[in-house]
Amino acid sequence: MKKLILTLVTILVLNLHDWAAVPSISYPMSHKVEIPGDPVQSLKIKLRIIQMRQFIELTPEKYWELRGKKLNFVERFSFKTSQRRMKKMLKQYESGDGPTTLQKISWLLKGLILGPIALLIGYLFLKDEERELIKWIWFGFAGFVIIVVALLLSL
Repeated sequence: MKKLILTLVTILVLNLHDWAAVPSISYPMSHKVEIPGDPVQSLKIKLRIIQMRQFIELTPEKYWELRGKKLNFVERFSFKTSQRRMKKMLKQYESGDGPTTLQKISWLLKGLILGPIALLIGYLFLKDEERELIKWIWFGFAGFVIIVVALLLSL
């Protein structure tokens, strides 16, 4: 019985982020953010910022109306936690303190060389503001898996 409860709690905790999905709503952008460089990348970042602002402005009641289903305690907790993380990420985008290209490349190489160890290190030691770097660890881990599979097939 204890194993069943532990398994259910683990699955619940690992899937909290799925309950905080946000349907798209159109709100005007209140602040201008200038991002130099590639216009396509700039547009993607601006759209991401607009979505972040929309998500931050939602209340649990508005989200309930959009979703058509009332949030239970765990879903409300997950929703509020996601909003707090989103506020921090938005501050990071507006201040321009995002991860640099060098940081992204270094975490990609760590993921490529260390594989699952790099994932563990990233999830344990990266702060919420640096969560974008985990994506680069996953890219490196995918390369690590491809290399390991190629080596195993060649034997």
